[in-house]
Amino acid sequence: MAQFNGKQEGRRYTANLTCAAPATVSGRTDPGSGSTMATERLEHALGKAMEFVPPARIPANTVVVRASHSRDVHALSGKTARALVDGSIFMKTGFFRARCGAVAAFGALIVSFSVSAQDGAETVALQEVVVTASRFARPIKEVLADVTVIDRQQIEESGATTVLQLLNGQPGVQVGGSIAGGDKVYIRGGEARMTGLFIDGVRVGGQDGLQAGGGVNWELIPLGDIERVEIVRGPSSVLYGADAMAGVVQIFTRKGQQGFHPSISIGGGSYNAQKVSAGARGGVGDWDYAMNIASSQTDGFNNYPTVRHTPSTEGSFSTDANLRLGYQVNDAHRLDVSSSQNRLQYRSVDVYGSNNYVDTTTSGVVQASGMAWAARWSDTLSSTARVSRSLTSIMNNVSPNYDYFTVLEGISADMQWKGLGGLWSPFVEQKKDAHSATANSYNTAINANRTIAATGLGYATSLGASELQLNARRDADSDYGPNTTGALSYAYLLTPALRVGASTGTSYRTPTLEQLRGVYGSSNLSPESSRNNEASLSFLQKGTEARVIYYTNTYENLLSSGSTSCAYGSYCWYNINRASVEGATVSAAHTVGRVRLTGSVDLLNPRNNVTGKYLTLRARQMMVLGAEMPWNDWVLGAEMQDVGASYDDATNTTVNRAYTLLNVRALYNVDKDWTLAMRINNATDQTYQQVSGYATPGCNFFVTLQWAPK
Repeated sequence: MAQFNGKQEGRRYTANLTCAAPATVSGRTDPGSGSTMATERLEHALGKAMEFVPPARIPANTVVVRASHSRDVHALSGKTARALVDGSIFMKTGFFRARCGAVAAFGALIVSFSVSAQDGAETVALQEVVVTASRFARPIKEVLADVTVIDRQQIEESGATTVLQLLNGQPGVQVGGSIAGGDKVYIRGGEARMTGLFIDGVRVGGQDGLQAGGGVNWELIPLGDIERVEIVRGPSSVLYGADAMAGVVQIFTRKGQQGFHPSISIGGGSYNAQKVSAGARGGVGDWDYAMNIASSQTDGFNNYPTVRHTPSTEGSFSTDANLRLGYQVNDAHRLDVSSSQNRLQYRSVDVYGSNNYVDTTTSGVVQASGMAWAARWSDTLSSTARVSRSLTSIMNNVSPNYDYFTVLEGISADMQWKGLGGLWSPFVEQKKDAHSATANSYNTAINANRTIAATGLGYATSLGASELQLNARRDADSDYGPNTTGALSYAYLLTPALRVGASTGTSYRTPTLEQLRGVYGSSNLSPESSRNNEASLSFLQKGTEARVIYYTNTYENLLSSGSTSCAYGSYCWYNINRASVEGATVSAAHTVGRVRLTGSVDLLNPRNNVTGKYLTLRARQMMVLGAEMPWNDWVLGAEMQDVGASYDDATNTTVNRAYTLLNVRALYNVDKDWTLAMRINNATDQTYQQVSGYATPGCNFFVTLQWAPK
């Protein structure tokens, strides 16, 4: 049966769901997850469920949203406020949905009671800038895209040990397993291969068969010496090409600064997890630098307990290093060079017994290097030129060998010019993709490459309370010829703090070189394409922020596997007609005294429009609640993740049940130079599955002691 996620049932993979970083205590499979009929279906698409009066009796498994007019109310403080939005969400779909309704209603109430409270609250003047949403630095308050920025302070306070831990639970983002190759990142219900990854502007990704259609080997991406992470949700091909069909994650490593600032950290935790790292940042004159090296290991846990295999746990060992150099030529010109590398060796279960149930040892490498020249030619004209190269390789120790190598190279030039009533941002880009694979009993050798030449133009302007952004891009692919994508975004400021917006855009993704040249592929495959429409309401005021987004995304010519029309004769890649994802995200944050409260709710209706079935491995509901507060020398935090059920197969017969996780963390400032970070994942020791048959960790902890003299 055709599947949207490219998961190829029956095709032999070396599965590598591993504990790739310190994290775990015990791996258990959920005995209640198996071939059962789902009972938690959404009977209606989200858009069809919107009504303006609540029914006398709410049918099971439906979502109903009520809206009412504005009115004057009295806050607890006694001050008068005008409630512009009175939102209620009725969900008779089980305990999870009741809590979703509570959080969504809370987010709506934050907006309604904070919008025009007549206390003269100061609107936040944001100084933070983002790069990923427009290819160049802009204040976040001017960006119309759906963006999240995770800064250095948040990273340190989170206690996270992996990039996946950091991304998991962000609004609109799901992190889950896949038989075809480690954990995946799904943005707004799109396929994992549709999420683009950049490290300091360098494009990273694999085109190997282990990824079942290309994408990022997330288990190979270390948390490392990261300054911030930017997440852009929604189609971004108009900015970054075919790698960013559903969204983009960009990682920025730390820059140098004047002086000498060393740091050392050691950590340990569950399952003999250990990590040590050392780094330094500094600068002399016009030069600055930042460097970091780290090594980690874990014994892991039993990823697949239903099969007796040797050894009984899947451990890993990794080393990573990064270096960043900067040279300030003068006040208007700067050169930056960055390079990072991570090597990961891990064991994975021989699920099908092709190696007599002896675990496979796999070695993976990710390298990302780039050089950028930023110039300011005048008060109205600036530019950035960049050269980049990344390598992703996967090699294992069994027969048949699965050895893959992907090299992505690029050169680009961007310009920003203020004139003619707005900000213009033209760019040109040349990319080269190369992929090679060794021959084995399931694949012929592959040695292929292609080039993509792109030109693009962005325009942003403000007129009174209106904000408009236009983008267009044209890619010339050596395999497919020209392809044009575009995006249009509009926002209107109802008040200085409240903004309503709408956008539409197109995206595409070309088949990988493995899909085109390998024995499971065909040169007749067509590119995947999508159209996204969304509407948003956002509120931002001192101490309070909230955002509501409704979106629809229609996919055409989706790639799946299962036909017989290829050289191998089975499990062949082919295009199916259409799938769609309709969804809504409500997120809010509010400060009460010294306590920061956060919450988000994601609702998805992901469908294969050919079969009418739900798309696999996507939870159709997800809720995250968080709280953080300083206390003396401590920063204490907790997070609850409530994840709805998902289907494991395209026929929707095998269900991965809903689950709830509690994560707690603490950061203790021992003194001005020493900090102690602690994190407990799955504190209530819940048993759950993300992929049928594959175990997940139980309660586990990790503690990090860091020395970083101020």
